[in-house]
Amino acid sequence: MKKNLFARYNFISIVMIVIGSCFTSAVIMYFISDFSEYNLLRSNVNVIMRNVFDEMEINSEQTFEKGLKNNFKMVSDNTMRFILLDQNKKILYSNLEHKYADSIDFKNITNKLEHTGECSITKDIVTSNSEPDKCYIYGRELSSYFSGSEVKYLMILDFENKFVGMYNAINLKFIFSLLCVVCFSIIVLIMYTFYISKPLRKIKLIAQEYEKGNFEPKVKIETKDEIGELAQTMNKMSQSIAKFEESSRNFVSNVSHEFKTPITSISGFIDGILDGTVPKQKQTHYLNIVSSEVKRLSNLVHSMLNISRIESGGVKPAFVPLNISKIIKNIIRNFIDKIESKNLRIKGINKLENCWIEGDEGLTYQVFYNLIENAIKFSNNGGYILFGIFQVSSFLTIRIQNSGKGLKEEEKERLFERFYKTDKSRSQDTSGVGLGLNIVLTIVRLCDWKIKVNSEYGKYTEFILTVRSCKEPQLNEADEDPNSEQTPIESTNQTNQI
Repeated sequence: MKKNLFARYNFISIVMIVIGSCFTSAVIMYFISDFSEYNLLRSNVNVIMRNVFDEMEINSEQTFEKGLKNNFKMVSDNTMRFILLDQNKKILYSNLEHKYADSIDFKNITNKLEHTGECSITKDIVTSNSEPDKCYIYGRELSSYFSGSEVKYLMILDFENKFVGMYNAINLKFIFSLLCVVCFSIIVLIMYTFYISKPLRKIKLIAQEYEKGNFEPKVKIETKDEIGELAQTMNKMSQSIAKFEESSRNFVSNVSHEFKTPITSISGFIDGILDGTVPKQKQTHYLNIVSSEVKRLSNLVHSMLNISRIESGGVKPAFVPLNISKIIKNIIRNFIDKIESKNLRIKGINKLENCWIEGDEGLTYQVFYNLIENAIKFSNNGGYILFGIFQVSSFLTIRIQNSGKGLKEEEKERLFERFYKTDKSRSQDTSGVGLGLNIVLTIVRLCDWKIKVNSEYGKYTEFILTVRSCKEPQLNEADEDPNSEQTPIESTNQTNQI
């Protein structure tokens, strides 16, 4: 059977309400039960005794016996009776008929009073009806209160248990009130549970759509509570997943395209050579094209594997002090032929001071290699590449700017996507695979650096990289600078060779 969260919540809440109500009832009934018919009779006797003594203090002619009789008449009703006995246990005064008084064993009661001073008993006696009535009797020995009186024993009788009637009335009203409160609480609880579960049911239906792969529906809940925050999170999650799904589809499409084009070329040229369509004097030319396409495929696979290794956590940066100025100069020397072929001017390179950063050698080299290669590739003939390094607090800001056609705003937003190429770059970059800048972004995130791109369409494109700086390490004469210009930039950590 399917378990419902709010059904369990309602059940537990109702059980708690019932248990709490029963506990409250038990406590109230416990305190009420401290009262009894005998307590009421004792209370009446105490009131009478106080009144009698007060009257005797005010009026010196007032006698103890007279005072008792007068007060008996004042508090008596149709069910309560009083009896006064002398020391011989004879009735001095009573508003109970003598024939009924004969049914009471005064001797037994007075014997108890002599030992205890007061007592209470319950006895079935015959009054006006043939059926016996229950009589509640409370007695008290009076000689200790007023020794000069012939009255020694006082008894008060009640043929109707007023307390039982009052107790039952209280019970009935209390139980009725308690049932009303419990029912009202349960109704409010169920209504409130339905109210708070309604948006959750909406979220459930939307989540079921997401499970089917449909990420278009959005949760329309605008409350400011936790459920509203959950709805907003669901909407953001659906957007992220939808974007990821689109990216995955584009990735598969781009990979297929990047593999299909060179494979088609390779297949066509080789088939032409094998079947004699390509003349022997041109076979070398077409074999060079095949070799170029194979290298392009190899670079594509190599780049994809590098990205996969970094994203899967297979690459752990080994941060060491690096002379970034020398790294940049070494990379530029590697591209000197391409720079000269495009007649590019390199600005700011001679002004770069020895600046040190914390980075992994292999990963850092890969980032700047890709950025500089990208700048050379998309610079216009006779243009320039500008370098700049600036210290900002404990960070270095490194700028690499190249002249050229620049980027449009929509191109800037997608520049770091895998396999993304602008329209102009498809004609300018026939050897690239569209993964260089994506590798840069992946490494930057891995090293906790920051990168952004600025561009003015038709003028320039600029990458700004922010990295952590460090002090120049103190080397002994016997030590060799790991970032020396004469030493190739290779990572000492084999895992990070990209």
